[in-house]
Amino acid sequence: MTYFVYQNQGIKAFRSLIAVTLIATAVSAATVIYDYDVCPVKKKIFVHCLVMLVTVYPSLIISVWYDTTKVSGYIFAFLTFALWGLVLGTVGYLISKYILKNIPEDKSKK
Repeated sequence: MTYFVYQNQGIKAFRSLIAVTLIATAVSAATVIYDYDVCPVKKKIFVHCLVMLVTVYPSLIISVWYDTTKVSGYIFAFLTFALWGLVLGTVGYLISKYILKNIPEDKSKK
């Protein structure tokens, strides 16, 4: 499919498709960490953020969505990455804690 996108729509569409594919793959693969109870939730979130930083942020850079000829393009890409990460991470945490109820209560607060 990427070959045909490159042939018919050019390098910009090709790079955009590659970026979307890498982002979707990284996000899907990194969510596996939440299926195992080997470490606390805060550590899982930290590890997930690091994985996203080394996979999704570079994918944003190779895409054609930001002007990477200027430093402001890299900064804007990072700010977009951080904002979406904060929003989606918060929504995911709240759904897991209050709807799915699969995040245990912190016993140290009681």
